[in-house]
Amino acid sequence: MFEKFRSRTREKQRLKWEKKRKDGKRAFMIHYGMLKWGGTMFVLTSIGILARHQELHWMYAISMLIACPIAGYVWARCTWSIHEHRFYGAKKRQGLTKES
Repeated sequence: MFEKFRSRTREKQRLKWEKKRKDGKRAFMIHYGMLKWGGTMFVLTSIGILARHQELHWMYAISMLIACPIAGYVWARCTWSIHEHRFYGAKKRQGLTKES
């Protein structure tokens, strides 16, 4: 019963991934990882510190400016690998079974 829904959802995800994949791995890591994910983490962490009425020390801010994009890069690299394996690993396996 849910197989039709699951396959339709997976197809939508694959199409979204193909759009992102066209720009390349490096662009994905910079745009989605370092800028979006890393930037969001920097802003949210800074807001959290300031919301607790603590002073944001300049050394802490600089270390966050370095650490957040690095963490974003790692996140994007893992995401890229997972999606490649999920969508194109399955495509390769289907190709092997069709040839047999």
